[in-house]
Amino acid sequence: MMTDHGPSLSGLAFADELERLIPELRAFARGLCRHTDLADDLVQDTCLKAWSAIDSFRTGAAMRPWLFRILRNEFYQYSRRAWRSTPLEPDHAEQVLVAPECLESKSDFRIMQRAIDALPPQQRDALLLVVAAGFTYQEAGEICDCSDGTIKSRVSRARDAVVHQMTQAGMGRGQPQPSEGAGWTGDLDGMIAYIERLADSPGRVA
Repeated sequence: MMTDHGPSLSGLAFADELERLIPELRAFARGLCRHTDLADDLVQDTCLKAWSAIDSFRTGAAMRPWLFRILRNEFYQYSRRAWRSTPLEPDHAEQVLVAPECLESKSDFRIMQRAIDALPPQQRDALLLVVAAGFTYQEAGEICDCSDGTIKSRVSRARDAVVHQMTQAGMGRGQPQPSEGAGWTGDLDGMIAYIERLADSPGRVA
């Protein structure tokens, strides 16, 4: 987000803030494309575009949502050029994540990954921005060019869809019963946030 008020941010301060946000940008990019190399390319392109706009960026503007918006636009531009979805790297999750206690097995982890990946793009983006990245509904709406009410609706539908998929998968394994499906809801946000908290050092899913 840019504004016409306030002095331009100095190059050094801009670079420091940009560097500080790179891990978050990388996590969001990986959440969108599920591909490490592509995510790094998207983050690099985002940084280059942001740097080219330094003269128009003003002190006091919200740099974090502005960068996330650039990154999201870069991803969809790539998707339109590629005309195909980028596949999830085999065992990528096991290489970069350590599972939280609420994920009882690799199977649960993979079910959630598939459920998130299967969401309509707009719902997936809203869920990742609000739950994983911690943006408010208003901030996520600015990033996605829609109202906060629309974001709230998308997040709600995304949560319901993921809970449904995990419940159905659990019933297929004999756990849980339909009446217990709501049990996933309490842990869902923490599980999603943890999945998107990508670390530089490798870990293993327990």
